[in-house]
Amino acid sequence: MNALQACLVALLLVFTTSEAADYLEVRRTANIYAEPNKKSDKLKEVGSSKTGQPLLLTLATAQITNGYYQVQVPESRKKGWIYKTYVRRHPGPEPHYTVYRRSDYKHWIDANGNCQDTRNEVLIRDATGQVSFEQPKKCVVVSGKWVDPYTGETFREPRQLDIDHVVALKNTHESGAWKWSAGKRQEYANYLKDRDHLLAVMASENRKKGSKGPDGYLPPDPAYRCDYVKTWVKIKRDWELSSTESEQRTLKEITKTCRL
Repeated sequence: MNALQACLVALLLVFTTSEAADYLEVRRTANIYAEPNKKSDKLKEVGSSKTGQPLLLTLATAQITNGYYQVQVPESRKKGWIYKTYVRRHPGPEPHYTVYRRSDYKHWIDANGNCQDTRNEVLIRDATGQVSFEQPKKCVVVSGKWVDPYTGETFREPRQLDIDHVVALKNTHESGAWKWSAGKRQEYANYLKDRDHLLAVMASENRKKGSKGPDGYLPPDPAYRCDYVKTWVKIKRDWELSSTESEQRTLKEITKTCRL
């Protein structure tokens, strides 16, 4: 196993939840402990959600130890223990209390007020040379040269390109973003601090991808697949999003062929 494979596998183990994993609904304020007893260190206090939706915890192991469930500690990579009488266990993955609507992830916005929205910011950034604008104010890109990383094909007209969320908005929503605030959803939809978060790609290829994970879609250019899965895992790690067992199996298989 090379360094890239080890890194990806380690990240998957931390941020993957099983498709069949149960979840826990917190019924009253309680502490999560480092060990399955009240005498150990307190990792976090959890309680009822102020949003009107139940506070949910990801169940880490199915078995109860000394009356405690092992759970993923919210906003942390740690695992801890919560007593069984403070939670209600539900079968299956966490429910989607809000149905996905693309409009809930507002984009494209002009975050820095320079008249260029997120789409045009990405087109400028990903162009291989200079771009041309529609107006002297340089708000809208009308031509340039772009190489789609998914296919390796070259394009010169922006209308042929989509700005792709590598982890699609719908996939993100179903992986945990349904619990996010409107502000965090907007931030994710327009995030430019990680240049691999949003990519200028061939429009028709982006439609083929849709909201699929790597278990349903991989870039047709084999040379880009290792970078693609590395980016996928990084985004899910950074935004604390879950992955399915099917995703995990596919990602592990792909990394076997990756080299630094």
